[in-house]
Amino acid sequence: MPVRMLLIRALSGDWHEADSASDGAAVLERLGAAGPFDVLLTDIQMPTMDGIALALAAARDYPGLKTYL
Repeated sequence: MPVRMLLIRALSGDWHEADSASDGAAVLERLGAAGPFDVLLTDIQMPTMDGIALALAAARDYPGLKTYL
């Protein structure tokens, strides 16, 4: 969690908004509920759904979303 909070602080700024979630399933829920998002930055290892499965699901459901593992 400390790394996630550090990234949120670093990415939040003048023209950027950042959001975080604790696992891949929560990310998919947020993408649908709070979008649109421009970029998805994810870790490979996460609880519930790993980053690769998340990236594949995001590419399928949100084809314009840039995803970085």
